[in-house]
Amino acid sequence: MPITRQSGLARASTGIFFLLALLLSVGVAAFSYHSVRDFERRAVWLQHSYTVLNKLEEANSTVRDAVSTSRGYALSGQQEYRSNFEAGVRHLNALLQDLRRLLSDNPQQAELLGQTEDLVMQRLTMSRQLMELTPEEGRARVLEGRELGERIRAGFEQMKGNENALLATRSHDTAVSANLTIFMVISGSLLSIALLLLVYRKLRKEMTRRVEAQQRAQAYSDEIEDLYNNAPCGYHSVDETDKRIIKINDTELKWLGYTREQVVGRMTQADLLAPSSAERYLRELHPQFLLRREISGIDLNFRRADGSEFTALVNATAIPSRDRSKLISRTVIYDISDRKRAEDEIEALNADLERQAQHLHNVNKELESFSYSVSHDLRAPLRAISGYAMILEEDYAHAIDEKGREQLQVIRRNVRKMDALINDLLKLAKSTTGELTLQRFSMEELVGQVVAGLQQENPAVVFEVARLEGAVANRGLIAQVWENLLSNAVKFSSKSEQPRVRVTMQATAEEYVYGVHDNGVGFDMRYAHKLFGTFQRLHRQEEYAGTGIGLALVQRIVVRHTGRVWAESKPKEGASFYFALPRKGVVPSLGESRRSSDDN
Repeated sequence: MPITRQSGLARASTGIFFLLALLLSVGVAAFSYHSVRDFERRAVWLQHSYTVLNKLEEANSTVRDAVSTSRGYALSGQQEYRSNFEAGVRHLNALLQDLRRLLSDNPQQAELLGQTEDLVMQRLTMSRQLMELTPEEGRARVLEGRELGERIRAGFEQMKGNENALLATRSHDTAVSANLTIFMVISGSLLSIALLLLVYRKLRKEMTRRVEAQQRAQAYSDEIEDLYNNAPCGYHSVDETDKRIIKINDTELKWLGYTREQVVGRMTQADLLAPSSAERYLRELHPQFLLRREISGIDLNFRRADGSEFTALVNATAIPSRDRSKLISRTVIYDISDRKRAEDEIEALNADLERQAQHLHNVNKELESFSYSVSHDLRAPLRAISGYAMILEEDYAHAIDEKGREQLQVIRRNVRKMDALINDLLKLAKSTTGELTLQRFSMEELVGQVVAGLQQENPAVVFEVARLEGAVANRGLIAQVWENLLSNAVKFSSKSEQPRVRVTMQATAEEYVYGVHDNGVGFDMRYAHKLFGTFQRLHRQEEYAGTGIGLALVQRIVVRHTGRVWAESKPKEGASFYFALPRKGVVPSLGESRRSSDDN
């Protein structure tokens, strides 16, 4: 997971946990407030029940006191008892009024209070009647009303029982509410603390991650700064508002020989350049740069602090600053002094090679002309010698003995050998001159034609030709290669009991390899280096006739096709000659291209 995404998720989860803790704290506070308000309400009702019980008890006691006072008055006749009775009645009425108000929310209790109040009124009426009697009558009736008094007491006891039951229920509900409030407050507080601790842990982790990220960013910044200062190329930035250099790396300072204090804020791009390059930069390059905001691949000469110069390849781009108030250019330079020197050397070498190629072309032309001239000049006397020898042999046969005729035959054989040598020399000269016209042709057809000619002249030789793929080459020159290789194979296997010549081919990714194999006399590989040299022979002329040019011609033709040729053999075990041609055809050399263009 990317660091930015991970950090964003961490911040989001921290915010969520913090919000949950805040909401939980608010919820606990709201629940606590509600619980306190409920507890206050329940306390009021508890107090209400206690007040009712006290009022009931006081009312019951007041009734008894009033009854006792009325009896005292009846027995003693003292006016004080009568006053106390009236005061007790007034107090009882007040108590009953308070009870009616207190029990107004409880219909059952209100109904009981009403019934009891009727009984009380009846009892008080009896007491008033008692006090109106004479002492003698009073003493006789003083004990009346006990049953009514018991009913009044029972009524008050029933109301007190009901109120006590209600008090017990309210006390239990209050206790449960208090316990629930305590549990919820403690649980909510603990959960809030846990969430806050989790938030704290996440904040600590985020702070640690931020510190590590800052450290990594600082390390990355230091690495970038190190790469910037020690890059293999020079960097500098220019404030295009005042053209002053505002940043430069150590590599460029090292190349220029200045200190950073000498350059930054003091010098311009043009100040770093040699006079000619500075003039070109100010007149031509800088206006284009401001227009296109980019230059690339420009060679400029920079001047060092010691006055020496070096050539650098310059690339630059311009972008607005972050506040878009300025245009900042960033320039990259590469010291190409060594490359320029190498290019100059290569240019000089190319010029020299061009001269050498022209010289070789001229020499080849002269050699070609010389070859034709020599062949013409040599063939004329050879034809004359051969003609006069034939005239002597035919016209003066009667005057020449057998020995003379043999000498004339020797002269004519040597003339033919000289003519064959001249022909081979001409072929060798032509193999390296003229335009190399390439085409794809059937190698099997070409080899078949050569084999057919040799088979006609050498019917005893068995030829085996494998399937051959065609190459891109000059058909006439490759025909000479096959004629020389196959005729050599026939010649050097002619003394075998059953002469056999095989033609093979092997295709690789890069080239076609053709082979000619015979079962002839073979040769010693120690002398293989002489095979492809001009006039080099490994066998005597008397054993195997030839000019010693055929294999040299093969090598020149194959090499001209950018191929290769080699041989493998053992004495008396036959020989194998191979030549390889590239699959993609020939890449002409400089001299080849020049000859082709000159021929055109």
